[in-house]
Amino acid sequence: MNTDELIAALSADGAPRITPEGRMWRALPGASLLALGALLLFWHTRPDLAQALGSFAVYKTAVPLVLAALALGLARGIGHPEARLRVGTGLLGLVLAGLALALGWTLATQSAGQMIADLSTPDLVNCLISVPALSVPVLAAGFWAMRSGAPANPAAAGAVLGLLAAGIAAAIYSLHCPHDPVIYFFTGYGIAIGAVTLAGAALGARFLRW
Repeated sequence: MNTDELIAALSADGAPRITPEGRMWRALPGASLLALGALLLFWHTRPDLAQALGSFAVYKTAVPLVLAALALGLARGIGHPEARLRVGTGLLGLVLAGLALALGWTLATQSAGQMIADLSTPDLVNCLISVPALSVPVLAAGFWAMRSGAPANPAAAGAVLGLLAAGIAAAIYSLHCPHDPVIYFFTGYGIAIGAVTLAGAALGARFLRW
C-alpha cells in the first residue's frame, strides 16, 4: 500500500482512531517517571544538586531537555505519512550546529592535558552505560505510540524516538553525574545520546514499517 492509498483508507474509515501523538502524551510521562524512579533507586543524586542546578553546570540538564523537546515536536508529526517537518528539523539543525560550535571552541581553547584529565574517570563508562539504560522505558513508550501511526520513513521516525528517549534519559542522569567539564559532556553524553538515536533508527526500520 502506498502513501496515497493509506491516506484514502484512513479517511474512509469513520471509526475514531488513537493518534500517535495521543498515545505519546499518555505514555511518555509514566515512562519518564519510571526512568527517574530508577535513577533514585539504583543511582543517587549528586550531593550538591541544588547548587549545580543554580550554576553553569545546569547546561548538562538543559541541553538534553532542549533536544528532547525538539524531538518530541518532530515525533508528534512524523507518525503521519503526509507530515511536513521542515520547521522542526530546521530548529534541530540549528541546535546541533550550535553544539558543534561549542565543541569546536572547547577543543580549540582547552589543552590536551586538561581534556585528558577531565576524561580520566571511570564515571565516563558509567555515563555511557547509564544513559542508554535509562532511555529504555521512554524508547519503549515512544515505539508503542508510533506503532499506531504510519511514518513515511520508519528509520527516521525511530531516530527521532531515540533522540527523544536519550534526551530525557540524559537529563535525568545529569541529576546524578558529578562531572561538569564541557568536554566530558560532549564525550559521555554525546556518544550515549548518539548511540540511542542510532539504535532507535535501526529499530524503527525494523518495527515501524507499514
